[in-house]
Amino acid sequence: MNTLPLRSYVLVIAEKPKAAEKIANALGKASRRRVLGVPIWTIRKAGKTYVIASAAGHLYSLYTDEKGYPVFNYRWVPRYRVDRKGKHTYRFLKVLDILFRNADEYINACDYDIEGSLIGYLIIHNMGDIEKAKRVKFSSLTKQEILKAFANLLPMDFEMIEAGYCRHVLDWMWGINISRMLMDIYSKALKLRGVLSAGRVQTPTLAYAADIILQKKLHIPIPLIYPVIWIDINGNEYRISLIDEPFKSLEEAREYIKGIRENLYAKVVDIRVKNIELQPPHPFNLTDLQSDAYKIYGFTPYKTQKLAEDLYLEALISYPRTNSQKLPQTLDNRHIIERLAENIEYRSYIEDLFKEKNGLLKPNNGAKDDPAHPAIYPTGEKISAKLSEAHIRLYDLIVRRYLATFSSSAKIQVAELTFEINKRRYSATALKILYSGWLKYYPYPVSEKIIPYEGLRRGSLVPIKRYKLTTRYTRVERSVNRYSLLKWMENVGIGTESTRAEIIELLYKRGYLIQRSKNTDISDIGMMIVNILRKYVRELISVDLTREFESYLESIKFGKNSCDDIVNEAKKMILRHITNIKTLEKNLIEEVYNYIAYNHEKNAAELPRQRCVVCNRNAVQSGFCIFHYTAFEKLKNSYEHWKRLGYSWNNYIEKLLKLHNTGIHIKEVCKYLLIKNQ
Repeated sequence: MNTLPLRSYVLVIAEKPKAAEKIANALGKASRRRVLGVPIWTIRKAGKTYVIASAAGHLYSLYTDEKGYPVFNYRWVPRYRVDRKGKHTYRFLKVLDILFRNADEYINACDYDIEGSLIGYLIIHNMGDIEKAKRVKFSSLTKQEILKAFANLLPMDFEMIEAGYCRHVLDWMWGINISRMLMDIYSKALKLRGVLSAGRVQTPTLAYAADIILQKKLHIPIPLIYPVIWIDINGNEYRISLIDEPFKSLEEAREYIKGIRENLYAKVVDIRVKNIELQPPHPFNLTDLQSDAYKIYGFTPYKTQKLAEDLYLEALISYPRTNSQKLPQTLDNRHIIERLAENIEYRSYIEDLFKEKNGLLKPNNGAKDDPAHPAIYPTGEKISAKLSEAHIRLYDLIVRRYLATFSSSAKIQVAELTFEINKRRYSATALKILYSGWLKYYPYPVSEKIIPYEGLRRGSLVPIKRYKLTTRYTRVERSVNRYSLLKWMENVGIGTESTRAEIIELLYKRGYLIQRSKNTDISDIGMMIVNILRKYVRELISVDLTREFESYLESIKFGKNSCDDIVNEAKKMILRHITNIKTLEKNLIEEVYNYIAYNHEKNAAELPRQRCVVCNRNAVQSGFCIFHYTAFEKLKNSYEHWKRLGYSWNNYIEKLLKLHNTGIHIKEVCKYLLIKNQ
């Protein structure tokens, strides 16, 4: 059916069909029908007719007809016209167009954040009269909260709308101008057409990843020799770890082991025992949830966010895109926990919690707050839909964390033992849970390690059971993965809790970052983007500038800044850099050859003067490209460490090729040197 034969109703706009269904069923006995294949619901309540319909996320996108760069003129257009992935939004937009014709009032019931506020506003602004619009705010899709929200309608949240609008405009201006500049240079250099992109938050994140990945690719492992020793306490073996510096020569290490062989005892030089009280964890915000889901289950931040959004749409948890670590005083936690107890999985835990706290429930709220939504909590609703195992595991994590935050502190005993063996110090740490407290409900952060140290005293001699020498190789401590990128973005203050995981995922989808088994690599194009932008428009991709504009956007929500002022400032900055870049076109084209291995036929005059002897990039010094020249210099400088262990130059090169930790650029130069010397 393509028409709706109703007159005079209130049109309620949800963000997604699942949310629309929850809202409709909460308001009363709803009648469901389809218009152009899109579900809508009608209901009569308190003398009014309500029609509940939904968007499908963003129905409008920013667009320009202008070619080239710089470009600053834009307009909002229906998303299906300009985005191939948005073709499905046509039906939703068409249905809303039909529904707006006879609606007297409108309620924006999209998610209460800057995106939801903007989605609803653009629909109402383009199809209706914004003066007739109201806003509804809820943090969960439970019947009680929806009814309470509709009984307390709010005016349209224009500060949130402006913040969302401004974020889109800034991201569009940054992205379209820098991306078009990159594509132009890339095309002129390589005579290839390619879609390249840069972003206000995306590119600083890519730059951070590039630095760590390059450090790994240029890493030369340095061998360090460690004595590994097991001691005997009460008939059981315990491994102890070297505190002092490892050996840098094999001869010195062997002499040390000879001394141990002559005196097979470890002397206790110190025993420090301390009792630690661990406060209960704070309620989850999205970043904390993503962090723990990664550590415990290995879920990527993006996967956790999508799973949490599904749980929210099933009304099982509150709105997940929040920065808050606080549960509000108005939340009926007793009612939620009593409903959770209907699930046999949690019944015994909840009985213990009520006994432990004598029925007094006070959450251990954290410092972080969010004016839009509280911390994530389970609603207590029954699980009705068939959830995947991943959904159930994440839901269980949220429930357990929620229960733990009401519990008592845990008490831990930590014993740090220090030994001396042949004038070198070793350590072992024992950990015992004296009182589990909140760890009963959320046991993941602490594991016991029992060592029967009670009979030991300073000066005690403990038998050495086993010993050996092992060679360990230095490695780059920092790593790149979706979780480490998320934590870095949070620590430096770029992106939002809602956008970070999606931005990270975008870097992988566009092929700038590449997942290789458990490691992340960067493509040549990704490295080119980072280095060209860092050299020629460094300010535009700096963390400081990105963070500064993030604070401007945040201040809009509190009426402290206007979008026009922020956009004008950004426009001047982008224009200044783009104008400068246009005068340096030849330089930028040469830069492309430094990072992209060119393998296509060209006229000889157009080719770089010399190609790297290892790859097809432009050679910058000694026949090497910038990466392999750096690798070659590091190889020469690091040889002294290996020489002390008796390695010849060729043996050194051959050994590096066999080691897992050796950087790929180092290995590539090693292969070249071996072939050259044959």
